[in-house]
Formats: sequence, structure tokens, C-alpha cells
Amino acid sequence: MNLKYSKAKLFYKKVEKSSIENENPVKIINTMVVELKKSMEIVVNSVYLKDKTQIRSKHFSRALVIIYTLQTSLDFEKGKTLAGKLFQIYEYCRTQLIQCFSKKIVEGANKAIAALDDIFLKENLGNG
Repeated sequence: MNLKYSKAKLFYKKVEKSSIENENPVKIINTMVVELKKSMEIVVNSVYLKDKTQIRSKHFSRALVIIYTLQTSLDFEKGKTLAGKLFQIYEYCRTQLIQCFSKKIVEGANKAIAALDDIFLKENLGNG
């Protein structure tokens, strides 16, 4: 029984890996940015709600992980200028998110969300 489980698990991992490898990188980044915006909006909208502390913390952490993933996925050798600019945008999102979460300053986080909209919608990345 254990052998069958191991084989099934290995097969699942192979299928999952091949599915990820075959995905369009732009689509993956777009999905991540959409999820980043959702989590940032939840943090912003729950800043002053004491009963939403747990969900705010969850989405704060989630947004930071997404930002880190976006930053580390940039290819600075192939797209020097674009990668640098995207890194700056992601870093701006990170710093504004931290300000929002720790000091309840929402203006910067709202500007960061708007910047993501401007960049990704303007480049037609928002249309999948």
C-alpha cells in the first residue's frame, strides 16, 4: 500500500512540474500580481478593523511572499532595464505594505496598488 502511495505521489509531482513548466511566464506573473493586489487590498481595507487582525496578518505575509517571489524571478541579464524597474516597483509595494501594516499608513499602499494596475494593465498583461 505504501509503495502505491509513493508512486502516486511521484506521478503527481511530475505532472505538477510539467504543468508549471508549460505555463506562459507572462500569465504566471500576471496571476501573481493579481493575487498580490488582492492581498494588499485586504491589508489596506482591514487596517482599522480590530476583529480582522488574523486575516490582515495572513494577507500581509502572503503579499510579502509574492513580492519576494516576483523579485527573485526577475532576469537581470536578459531584461536589465525592465527587470530593474520592476524590482523597484515591487520594492515600493513592499515598503508601502510594511508601512500600512505596522503604522496604519494606507495612502502609500493604495498608490502601490494603483501603480501595479497602471503597469500591468497598460502593458496588456492584465488581460491574461
